[in-house]
This record gives sequence, C-alpha cells and structure tokens, in this order.
Amino acid sequence: MAASKDSNLIAIAEFIIKEGRRLGATECDVKIASSDAVDTGVRLGEVETLEGAQSRGLHFEAYVGKKSASTSTSDFRRAALTDLIRTTIAMANASEEDPFSGLPEAQYLATEIPDLMLTDGAIAKIATEDKIQMALAAEAAARGYDNKITNSRGASFTDWSGNTVFANSHGFVGSYSSTHCSISAAVVASQDNEMQVGGWSSGALSFNKLESPEQVGITAAKRALRMLGARKVKSQMVPVVFDPLMAATLLAQFVGATAGSHVYRNSSFLAGKVDQVVANPAVKIIDDPLMMAALGSRPYDGEGLPSRRRIIVQNGVLQCYLLGSYSARKLNTIPNGGSTGNLHFEPGLLSAEEIIATVENGLYLTSVSGPGFNVVTGDYSRGASGLWIENGELAYPVEGITIAGNMLDMFNNIEQIGNDLIFRSSTVSPTLKIGAMMVAGE
Repeated sequence: MAASKDSNLIAIAEFIIKEGRRLGATECDVKIASSDAVDTGVRLGEVETLEGAQSRGLHFEAYVGKKSASTSTSDFRRAALTDLIRTTIAMANASEEDPFSGLPEAQYLATEIPDLMLTDGAIAKIATEDKIQMALAAEAAARGYDNKITNSRGASFTDWSGNTVFANSHGFVGSYSSTHCSISAAVVASQDNEMQVGGWSSGALSFNKLESPEQVGITAAKRALRMLGARKVKSQMVPVVFDPLMAATLLAQFVGATAGSHVYRNSSFLAGKVDQVVANPAVKIIDDPLMMAALGSRPYDGEGLPSRRRIIVQNGVLQCYLLGSYSARKLNTIPNGGSTGNLHFEPGLLSAEEIIATVENGLYLTSVSGPGFNVVTGDYSRGASGLWIENGELAYPVEGITIAGNMLDMFNNIEQIGNDLIFRSSTVSPTLKIGAMMVAGE
C-alpha cells in the first residue's frame, strides 16, 4: 500500500515540475505529504476518543530568475494543480528579486535514497480493541499505583503512517514512508488539598519498541506523586542537574542558535564562533539523521540535500552551522542541511544517581515553563520545578522558582554528562549537571 501511495504521489510531483517549467518557472520544487492517523483515548475507564484522520498536502515553490513565491493546497486534481502553478508563477513575477534565492545547486543534491527502516507494518494490523485495551491498561496502572492518585487526565494509544515525496526541476525525485505509534497517560495526585499532575509517554517507529502500557502508567503516577508537598526555596547559586527531558530541551535551544538564518542576520549568540570553544571540553554534540529506525531519521532533507551524520560540537569547540542553500549563499559557503535529525549529546559514564550524589545542595530539574531564552544574547531564564538535592540525595519537591544563566556560561560549566541516553524523540540527551546557576525563589 505504501509503495502504491508513493507511486501516485511521485506521478503528481513529476507532473507539477513539468507544468512549472512549461508555464514559465526557471526553477521549481514540490513537497507532497499524505498521512493516516488514529487516536484512541480513554478516561476513567471509559473510551473518550476514537478518531481517525486522513490528510494530504502539497507545497509548491516557483522561481522566476531570482524572484520566488510559494503556495500550498490539498486539491490534487490536475486542473486545480495547473491553476495553482500558474498563480504561483504570477506571484513570483510580481515579487522582488533576491540574489540568494533558488534551488540548491545540482551537485549538492542527494544521489541515493537509503532505506532507514522507518516503517513497521505491524502497526497497521493492531485491532481497534487492542488499542483501547492498551490505553485502558496504562490508565489502570497509573490509577492503581497509589491511593493518592485521585483522578485521571486520560490515557491514549495513537498511531500514524505517512508518505513523503520531494521533487525539483534539477531532476531530483525522492520519496520515503514512515510510521509512528505512542502510548501516554496523565493522572492527578492529591494530598492535603494539594494537587499535582504527572504524565508520561512512550513513542517509537516500531510497535515492539514501545514501553509497556503498565510501565507508562506507573511512570506517570510516580511523576505526579513525587511533586506532592512542593515548596519554594531561597534564592541561591547552586548546581542544577537537568533530567534527560529538560536537557534535551536545553540542547534544542542551543543548537537552534546555529541555524543559518540566525547566523547571517548576526542574531545568534553563536554567530562568529565556529572553531571557538563554546562548551566544556567533555561536550560532544552529534546530529545523525541516518540512524536506522530512529524517530528523527530521514534519507534527505527538505531541499533534497543528502542526510549526513555531523558533529556540531567536538571537545567543546563549535564545528559548523546548520545551513540550507539560502543561508549558505548568504554566508558564501556550502550547504550542509538546515535542520537536524537525531540530535544528541554523546553520553558520559556516570548514572543519573551518581551525578546527583555529587551535589551537596542543588536542584534536580524536571520541568520548565515560559519561553525565557534570548537567542541573540544567550540569556536564559525560565520558570522551573523539580526536586531539591541535599547531601547527594533527592530530598523534597520544589516549584514556583526560576532558573537563570547565560547559555555559553551554562555549556562551559557542564560538569558531568550521564550515561542514560535513550532515543525517545528526535532530540534527546542524557542527564546533565551544570556546575552553578541562579535559582530564584523566596
């Protein structure tokens, strides 16, 4: 079925490119995506959601010399597509020239489309009743874990499958399919008129890589329970240990500052810092979109540039920026792809428990809120909650606090990197310890 869908979408893409050239585009490209999804949700032991959705969309970009315009549609009829192409080219003609616009040069485009094993046929064979039962099992495990779990925000099993085609007028045509499924649960813990919400989810491209529903539910319950009795702490400068989810968020913000659009505008704290020290020498940041069966994997990027494993930071030194073709032209260099795949820190040797044990007084960060990050200056300040560390052990929950620092200082002050790297999403991290940050409380 996936192969048939790919063939149909490829035929549409080839038609669009041919029509685009016929109607006056000097260059053009098109991205087409089609997907099917099912969301199965339960709450308090009853089915609350059972929804299926199909979607498809097409994005066309046309260049007339150095002028460009783009449009999107979900109408795949040939006559409608011809009208869309004609309209887009007219818009391009009416736009202003940009000397840096255009497709990637042909020599930079991918010449091979590797099979990265991004689909699992078993997902489509899961019966609806089995999906419901998995969602119910996750919720039941969470609600039954402790009598302080007093309510449920619901649990779900979701699955998704999609096909993507990209083509351009340089002759590139690529396609690939992927699948995804996940189990999630969220519950409320109550004690002494206080309520805390905790949730957990497990997602993967393959069904057999999911955590069990029971494991998901129990983890959700534990995360709610551990925050009961949360308090504020006095403002102080202390070590902060980022749990893997919070460390991944930090990593995404840091690497986001290497985007070419920020660099050529000089609106990034990392502008001009390639080949300079930007982190502790122990830090190595890797982006690998070619990992087999991983959530961030892809055979080529959104411009048809080949996916490559690249090291963004090595021994604390910034190695490169993330450059699509436009940014590369602005910076007079070669494009290497403007987005990330499986982005991660290289793991260290210590467990999370061993890292926590090195902290006499500090914060184990489990949640942040608010934007709180200035990509121009690197200043970082976010609402936070977590668990306070005393004498190397988790002592009590804290909330209503703010953590603050500067991103360059924070990365240079990474003292320890954990060994608990798990590829739960496309951007992941092990536990990180930052030697000192301001924790603002009472």
